[in-house]
Amino acid sequence: MFSFSYIFQVCCAIISILLNLVLTYLILVKSPKKLGVYKYLMCYISLFEVFYSFWDMMTEPIVHSYKAAFVVLRDYYGSVFNREASFVLVCIYCGLFGFSMAIFGVHFIYRYGAVNKSFSERFLPGNWVYMLFVIPLWYGAWWAILCYIYFYFTDITDAYMKETIEFHYGIPIEHSSYIIVYFQPTGADGKPHPDPKIFFAIGCMWYMIISSMFSVFYFGVRCYWQIRKTISQSATVSATTKNLQTQLFHALVVQTFIPLVLMYIPIGILFFFPMVIWELPFTTEFVGYTIALYPAIDPLPNMIIIKCYRHAIQGKDSFQEPNYLNFFMRLIGRGKRGEGQHSINTVDAASGSNGPGPRSGARFV
Repeated sequence: MFSFSYIFQVCCAIISILLNLVLTYLILVKSPKKLGVYKYLMCYISLFEVFYSFWDMMTEPIVHSYKAAFVVLRDYYGSVFNREASFVLVCIYCGLFGFSMAIFGVHFIYRYGAVNKSFSERFLPGNWVYMLFVIPLWYGAWWAILCYIYFYFTDITDAYMKETIEFHYGIPIEHSSYIIVYFQPTGADGKPHPDPKIFFAIGCMWYMIISSMFSVFYFGVRCYWQIRKTISQSATVSATTKNLQTQLFHALVVQTFIPLVLMYIPIGILFFFPMVIWELPFTTEFVGYTIALYPAIDPLPNMIIIKCYRHAIQGKDSFQEPNYLNFFMRLIGRGKRGEGQHSINTVDAASGSNGPGPRSGARFV
């Protein structure tokens, strides 16, 4: 019989793959023509979340903490992958988590550069904007390599984790492959002693997490104030444009709240308490659930709040009644011919323009 953890992860993965593929279609087909590089960044994020969900479903990770250590483990019994190969799978899974940390920050850096021309010209001129696509790859590789080098299982860690893993999950230690962060191994004197190598590796990971959080909140707040400033200084801003600004700000708020609750707080709990040998009164298995849930709900703010995408899902244009069947017919290439798209140009909206005119230097999204 399948466990609740397995069923939950598979369901989240399937939902994530479907929703992110739909969002990718919307971005490619229904976005305003002048969306610019942000269109490709959104596709990059969505396709990454498809791959992340697929890897999560294949790896079936379990997150567990015990005294001075925590593990991300995989039950490889009956799998085509042996213990060594399963360890690599888990390391790549952890690397994808590091990739996602960078994605959050990159997303908000770009959005701020889109509304602040001076910032964009100084830090993201020309093709330099594409460096934002490289940063997540660097973070992901860095995180995975740290796991592979410093968090390898040994006979000592097997003995340390054997009882708790078998008690909580019924998995024999010899059938599990895992990365282990063992902060304070027990020495010959029977007392815990901090392991400098482990603290160095975790310090690198804390740097990635904190830099991601800083980017999200710092650039998110500055982006909000820049949007408000743009509207207040534009005398010709229409009610429609203001409505669009409200939609995009709401999406921004939700996209800040989701990783805070599902990623930053859980990983902070997982990293901090074993480090100080403070065993929690509840299982940290929930961390695996929140990480699996994140890519399943992350596409929803853009699909629901951004009007042109919401109307496309409803199968209507600006002044039509919803027709959800028509949208899904379009997905399989059987939509009505000649259908138009009435969407507001977000670039013009950012500059306060209500119609054709000179191109603004500021990109909103």
